[in-house]
Amino acid sequence: MITQIRSIYWFQIIFIGAFYTLALALPIAEALKQLSVIVIILLGIHLIFEDELKIDENLVTYSAAGIIISTLISAFIAFNPSQALKGLIDIFRILLIFLIIKNIPLNIRQVIRFKQILFISMLLALFYGLYQFYFNPEKNELLLHSIGHLSQSSFYMVLVFSIALSSFLIPHNQLNKAFLLFIILSSLAGLFLMDNRAMIFMSLLIVLLVFIFALQSRAKNSQLLFLLFIIIVIPVIILFGNDYRLEKLFEGLSQRDQLLQVTILAWLDHNFFFGIGPENTQYINPQNYIETDYTSIADNQNTYITYLVERGLCGLGLYLVFIFSVLGALVKKYIKTKDSLVTAAIMIWLANFIISGISTTFHNENGLLIALIWGMALNKHLNTSKEQVH
Repeated sequence: MITQIRSIYWFQIIFIGAFYTLALALPIAEALKQLSVIVIILLGIHLIFEDELKIDENLVTYSAAGIIISTLISAFIAFNPSQALKGLIDIFRILLIFLIIKNIPLNIRQVIRFKQILFISMLLALFYGLYQFYFNPEKNELLLHSIGHLSQSSFYMVLVFSIALSSFLIPHNQLNKAFLLFIILSSLAGLFLMDNRAMIFMSLLIVLLVFIFALQSRAKNSQLLFLLFIIIVIPVIILFGNDYRLEKLFEGLSQRDQLLQVTILAWLDHNFFFGIGPENTQYINPQNYIETDYTSIADNQNTYITYLVERGLCGLGLYLVFIFSVLGALVKKYIKTKDSLVTAAIMIWLANFIISGISTTFHNENGLLIALIWGMALNKHLNTSKEQVH
């Protein structure tokens, strides 16, 4: 009995260490991030086999398992199976992290500490990105260090913004209000400085998110009004005050028409149910399907089209079942608790759902962060209705 208690104690120490390390490493250190993910997954699998971690049997779990299975089938019939296996590993670790975090015992103190570390890591990555952008002549874009790609870095800022905003609006939160306001404004400033077409859509999304949660919180204080003014006015000025940005926006949308047509034709030509294989869009030659100057497609820039083309009708259908079953579970818990963590999870769901139409979202660091927040919000051991830490 004593040996078993000691074993459980050390498993808890290892898990919490990896859990906090992942929050720190997401935008900063690739190797540390991968190591943390591996530790959490191995520990979770061990606890499942030891029958100490019970995975709920419901639509969320079944659809997550279905995505993994359908992606595996897609990988075997892909243009390039070895490349497809990389996509399989990515979605496998995201969904497994989600299921583990959703079912493993957590408490409010651990969640609050996770948020604090997440906010600090975002600031470190943003400050380092600003330093590289302004003082390194080879850097022509503001990027978060470990995340890299401009659209992905921008989306990460939206996710962090959503978490900070929900903590700011919901009362009885243990995080300092001034610190939260600084994170909100810093992530918003970073988003604007990244200055890409996706940022314009994200700015409008932020306006929508703020209105939704201003109504939800029913808060009528000077802090909230000041925050609303800043967050609503700045995106509108940036969007409508610069004709060049609007021209780039519509130019980018028109350029995607040909690429969309090519990817759909490639999907229909290969496998209707399981697609061309994860991460295999890059192997499509557009000139095999239409008359065009393009010789390759780097990215569909659309999560739904990517799932349809690369994983087929089965993959897209299972993904939609998964995210909407998650939304249903989040809404049920929000009705009961109305706490900041579930609020953040719903905001992130909305952000992911909308931005998925203009970018690939549910993968890599952003997919991991989404999975972590959704998992914590739906954690069956976490009493999120009481955010006071006694």
